[in-house]
Amino acid sequence: MRTSTRAIVFIITVLAASALICVPVSVAGPRDDRPLEGFGADTPGGSSGESYEVTSLADSGPGTLREAVSVSNRDVSFSVAGTIEFESTLRISEHHITIDGSTAPDPGITIIAAHSGVTGALLDIKYANDIIVRHMRVRDAPDTNTGDNLRIWSESYNIVIDHCSFSGAGDGNVDICCDAHDVTLQWCILANTVKNSLIPEGCYNISLHHNLYTCGDERNPQIDRSTFVDMVNNVIHGWAGNYGTRVRNSGSANIVKNYYVAESWSDLSDAIVIDADAGPVHVEGNIFPPECPATGTTGTLLAAPPVTEMDPEDALLAVLAEAGAFPRDAIDEGCSTGVAESPVKPTSWGQIKAMYR
Repeated sequence: MRTSTRAIVFIITVLAASALICVPVSVAGPRDDRPLEGFGADTPGGSSGESYEVTSLADSGPGTLREAVSVSNRDVSFSVAGTIEFESTLRISEHHITIDGSTAPDPGITIIAAHSGVTGALLDIKYANDIIVRHMRVRDAPDTNTGDNLRIWSESYNIVIDHCSFSGAGDGNVDICCDAHDVTLQWCILANTVKNSLIPEGCYNISLHHNLYTCGDERNPQIDRSTFVDMVNNVIHGWAGNYGTRVRNSGSANIVKNYYVAESWSDLSDAIVIDADAGPVHVEGNIFPPECPATGTTGTLLAAPPVTEMDPEDALLAVLAEAGAFPRDAIDEGCSTGVAESPVKPTSWGQIKAMYR
């Protein structure tokens, strides 16, 4: 694979700081062969720790997911499948933990609230480091004030969320805030909510790549308040009356080779909104409605670790076929099918399945 301009920029910048951090670039294969790439993606997670098998779908107690993440240095697998109904937030405040939902039997693992009185985030990563979460679904956090499906915050770092699915949050599907840094969200689905993803308040070194943001009215994502985000090869579909992606309040970003798919309810001019008070924003190679005037504020690519870049047309096909937790449930299958059947694109869902499965 050729060395991209973004890789050169990143290496030069880090060498200048007298420390070389190298994230490998691989030729990708189907689903689980996709490498972890981006800020923080060189974390080992819990791979060198104690193996812990989740054997119960109960909220708490022996063999549960809550007990599994209560101790650092754990590699968590599942011998059960189904839905875990949490009575309260599942908080991860330890370090070096991997949660691998792909080890569960079909149909995999889904997290929901046990009742409408559950407040705050369903999955909450706070003051944690070196955490990998893979092939998990988190649905329908009920709290309309702070009810995120996933919140990564409070100086958490080296966090990778890979092939996970989030939908129906009362507040944000995935919010990253409060000085979290070196976080990657890759090959995920964020769907069916008003506010899909907010990234404010001093966060830095955030990689968003090969994700599907669909039917989120706004915040796909919103980058705000001195935050740096590297946003590559995402698919943003069906934003509503507000906007697709927004950068403001000194936020900075690369917005590169993403595919914006409007629906009849979308404001075409607001696919990408860059406010006058935004920091450096590099916009390059995206496909979005011609009515959108976004051009960025700098012609210089901001330094970020390399990820496997595709042309946006190829990224569209790959994301629709591969993003989210597997095996896919009806919600994720419906999200991908809905984008594929949008009249904007001449690509059928059957063609996508044939090419990527």
